[in-house]
Amino acid sequence: MPVPGSYRRRNRFAFLLCVLLACLFPSCDRRQPKKPLQEPARPAPAAEKTKQVPRFRSYQITTVKELLQLRESLGARRFDEALKLNRIDLRHARQGDSLVVPVSNESWLDLSPFPKTWKGLEDQPKLIAVSLRLQAWAAYEEGQLVRWGPVSSGREASPTFTGLYHTNWCQKERRSTFNDEWLLKWYINLDNGNGISFHQYELPGYPDSHACVRLAADDSEWIYYWCRSWVLSPDERMVLREGTPVVVFGDYAWADPRPWTQVIESPSLAQLTPKELAEALRMLEGKTVIR
Repeated sequence: MPVPGSYRRRNRFAFLLCVLLACLFPSCDRRQPKKPLQEPARPAPAAEKTKQVPRFRSYQITTVKELLQLRESLGARRFDEALKLNRIDLRHARQGDSLVVPVSNESWLDLSPFPKTWKGLEDQPKLIAVSLRLQAWAAYEEGQLVRWGPVSSGREASPTFTGLYHTNWCQKERRSTFNDEWLLKWYINLDNGNGISFHQYELPGYPDSHACVRLAADDSEWIYYWCRSWVLSPDERMVLREGTPVVVFGDYAWADPRPWTQVIESPSLAQLTPKELAEALRMLEGKTVIR
């Protein structure tokens, strides 16, 4: 759930940025980049010809104009993906920030910290995985990655606990139980007793909820229609069939730099390890396959 007061606070820089983007750039990307994001490639010395081209670069936000230029250079779709890579939405693209920006041509799935094929999930028709360490989610169908994106999980005082959940029931809109002024869109309940859920809300670039798992707008809507809800008995006292399984795993290191910001210097830090994947799989042991 959102943190009290966070919805009303507005950064002046972010507000101006949103206004300018709304005025200058329509939802569809009609402009062609005037200048490439990368500098012209220089011939590499013979010893460096086999060196891989970096997948990311750092982009310092100093003015609104520069951020607009970044959007024009990347295009609307890639710009949105760049924000997601930094686990933020446009509202939280603040002056002075340094963004990690993709400069290669990989698809969004290629940039995922999750593996494209996850061995051990072949018999699982659908699964959602949430990594607390990487603040990212992924959807799998029979072990194949079909979508991923950023999250903002529970803050330090009210963490999102690890474990196996299920997508129980859904509502397109729901008022928060903490504050009825907070409208939570694409609400997908994960823990009926404690009110933990997926839902659309602000992505500040770090865990900031009241234990829920916040999602980007397009991701939350996609999961809403993709997942399966539970089936209850006629008297609604028993769960006859659980919804889509959701495994929440890992630990967010509050004292360390955010892993996704280290992807240029230390790419492995922004990827899931075999140990983490094994931990997530153990959460599914003994559970009936949902079809």
